[in-house]
Amino acid sequence: MNATSSGESGALASQTESQKLAYFALNLKLEDVPADVLTLAKEHLLDVIGISLASSKFDIGESVLNGAKELGEGSQATAIGSGARLPPASAALVNGVLAHAIDFDDTHIGAIYHASAQAMAASFAAGQANKSSGKEVLLAYIAALEIGCRLSTVGAPDFHNRGFHPTALCGTFAAAAAAGRLYKANHQQLVWALGLCGSQASGILIGGLHWLKRMHPGWSAHSALAAVALARAGFIGPEMVFEAPKGGFYLTHIQRQPEGEKLPSNGLGENWQTLGIALKPYPCCHFIHAFVDAALELRGQFKLEDVERIECPLTPDLHKMVAEPREACIEPAIPYRALFSVQYVVALALTRGRVDLAAFHDEPLNAPDVLEVAAKTYCTQDLDSDFPAHFPGEVIVHLKDGRVLRCRKPASLGTQDVPLSIDAVKAKFMTNALRAIPKDAADTLIEKVLDIENAESLDEIMALCIG
Repeated sequence: MNATSSGESGALASQTESQKLAYFALNLKLEDVPADVLTLAKEHLLDVIGISLASSKFDIGESVLNGAKELGEGSQATAIGSGARLPPASAALVNGVLAHAIDFDDTHIGAIYHASAQAMAASFAAGQANKSSGKEVLLAYIAALEIGCRLSTVGAPDFHNRGFHPTALCGTFAAAAAAGRLYKANHQQLVWALGLCGSQASGILIGGLHWLKRMHPGWSAHSALAAVALARAGFIGPEMVFEAPKGGFYLTHIQRQPEGEKLPSNGLGENWQTLGIALKPYPCCHFIHAFVDAALELRGQFKLEDVERIECPLTPDLHKMVAEPREACIEPAIPYRALFSVQYVVALALTRGRVDLAAFHDEPLNAPDVLEVAAKTYCTQDLDSDFPAHFPGEVIVHLKDGRVLRCRKPASLGTQDVPLSIDAVKAKFMTNALRAIPKDAADTLIEKVLDIENAESLDEIMALCIG
């Protein structure tokens, strides 16, 4: 489906970006979705549910649930893992945080945007509240994926460079698109809701031992449901939230205004940005994944005691995110610091032969053999990087006898270039889900989610998401 189809091309062509995006979200049909997009959406939905189940057993899961309970009473929607019944906006908050809490959720590479977390959280909360069919929830989720990726792609990499988290910013609009569809908002109401999201879309990236970044998808979904509720009640929002010449979304956040082919609506419904969303095989920052692939390929070709130095050429813009300060990266104090360290993750891959949840969360971070390799690992400047089109990684091992071994990966496992198999997607889901639910429930959940378009409601799926 094209945003300017159905005999309305002339009228829609002159509409604002929010009007075009709202039309797409409200009118998307299953037959409009290409087969590869549909398959990807269902696999990513399964993936993010598994991650949320695993996260529900961590401290952050308990914390966000208890905090959400303080926001008010209601029972229209379910928190994943605990099964707590909450008001829809509160359930969206909890499930969105769970989806991103252990940094294992998907990323649109070109947009540098976590796509599924808030899309799932808003779709599930609104879908439960409105007793929507599985097909309607799936379509809302797909609309949110596509809209969020498009909005973020326009601002990449400037959002990050200016200290913003595009997942928080653009995810709010995406989640509103999903919620607006499921709450049966009309076109004008959803345009208003998107306009209101312009002031709710916020998220700053600050390093440290706090949980701020992990809150973003949950707050985006929560804010989106609030915006849709206000708009449906007649609360008027701006219709030029993206392109307003003063105060518009892009001018305020990245100080430039997209035009023509750079507009988020360009090719909407024809060229699917959703296909650029990558799954994570490793529970760490996506910027590091290609380094893991390279390290695992080199592992076994040398003895660790023979290593003099390891170089990891890294995109210049990323050093402050995943390689500095060096002291914290080579000896991280908490798991979340380790997830954002090229030096530590490469050391894990070389010493353990695996980079998984257990390595970060169940086993000690200060294992001497891992720390020894991390201390020999240095991030240099990768002047050949094509970031953000890809997140490349290279590992260069200098041995004490003068030999040099190297492996470069232009793209990582799980991306469109090197996709995960469906068996690998299911295996990752099982590893995550089994932290919270029994195996028979997890097996059934795989079946139900991958067939969600035929479900009468979300009842069966949500019942299986309770540990």
